[in-house]
Amino acid sequence: MLIYMEDSFPLSAKTCLGMLKSIRFHYTSNGKRDMAVKGYETEIEELIEFTLKLGASRATVVRTGDLVIRHSARAKCFIPGCKFYGSSIMCPPHNPLTPEVTRKIVSEYEFGILLQLDVDIDDFVGEHWREKHVQDEIRHKEIVAKLEGRAFYMGFPMAMGFAAGECSLCLPRSKCAVLSGEPCVHPLRARPAMEACGFDVFSIARKVGWKLVPVGHSSKVQQVPCVSLIGLVLVV
Repeated sequence: MLIYMEDSFPLSAKTCLGMLKSIRFHYTSNGKRDMAVKGYETEIEELIEFTLKLGASRATVVRTGDLVIRHSARAKCFIPGCKFYGSSIMCPPHNPLTPEVTRKIVSEYEFGILLQLDVDIDDFVGEHWREKHVQDEIRHKEIVAKLEGRAFYMGFPMAMGFAAGECSLCLPRSKCAVLSGEPCVHPLRARPAMEACGFDVFSIARKVGWKLVPVGHSSKVQQVPCVSLIGLVLVV
C-alpha cells in the first residue's frame, strides 16, 4: 500500500469554483495544453463543489489522456509485498483490472475528477499505523463512492471510482466475503485502490501540480509534514 504526503495548499469550494469559472474549464496540466469540458461546465462545477463539501481537501478535473497507467504501479502491490496483497477482491491478484484492462476502460472516457484527502500524520506514520489508518481510508472510500453516485444520478451512468489502500471496509477486522464465495458485504462502498488497477498516482499528481513523496515503514512523524490519500472518479 502506498501513502502520500503533499505540500500543496487546500482550496475552498468557493476558490476552486472561481478558478474553474475563470478558465471556463480549459484545464492546463503542464502549463501549455488546454482541455475544454464543453457541454458539461455546470455538471463539473456541481461535482467538484460536492466533492469538497464531502470533505475532500482539494479536487480538480483531469483529462484521461493525463492518467498514467503502468505495470510497475500495480507491481508495487507485491514488490515488496504489501501486508494486504491478495486479501480481498479489490486487491491483486484477485482484482481483474490489470493495466491492460484499465487502459481500455480509461480510453472510453474524456475526463474525470481527481481528489485528495488530507489526514493526520499519526494515522499513517508510526508503530500503530495499521490500526489507526483504517478510519481515514474508510472516509476516503466514502467520498469516492458518494461522488461516483452523485455523477451517476446526474446523468453520467458510467461514472467509476477508484480509491486508495486495501479494502478497509472489512479488513482487518474480518476477511473478504467474496474470496469465500459469498457476496460482497459492502458492494456500494468498496472501491479498488488506484495503484491496484495500474494508475501511477505519483505521476498523475505531478500533472495537476500536487507534489507527493512516499511514506513508508521507516518514516518518522517529525520528518513528514502532512499525509494524504488520492482518489479518482471517471465521469464521461
